[in-house]
Amino acid sequence: MKTLNDLREAVENKTATVLTIEIATKLKGKRISTIYFGYNGQDGKDNFIIGEIISEYDRAKANAQFSEVDSRFNNQAEWWESYMTPAKLTEYKNKMMLFTADGRNTFIFAHPDNFGAFTCSDRDRFVFYVED
Repeated sequence: MKTLNDLREAVENKTATVLTIEIATKLKGKRISTIYFGYNGQDGKDNFIIGEIISEYDRAKANAQFSEVDSRFNNQAEWWESYMTPAKLTEYKNKMMLFTADGRNTFIFAHPDNFGAFTCSDRDRFVFYVED
């Protein structure tokens, strides 16, 4: 497992690459280490086996437990459809989420306007990866 300093060095010497949907799809089932750069040195790192890559909308559609919150809807996506604009729904349909092989949400997302590159919560903070 790579340390934070190892990952920073890998980005600096260009042995780490920006993680994209295309790359993550090819690496599904393989272990990677990731890093994104935060404010004031609060960088985030993770190490996991790549699992599911799914749109935020499709993940919400699979959330049948949401009906426990509001029985009028079968899932969270139906609730979104009840109040969101078509443009906002399209945004959720195009925003991809990355999960680990054991189902943990990595909280990194890919947006089509970022060429399918994964970012942390800030869309300009790209996630870099190296294979382990």
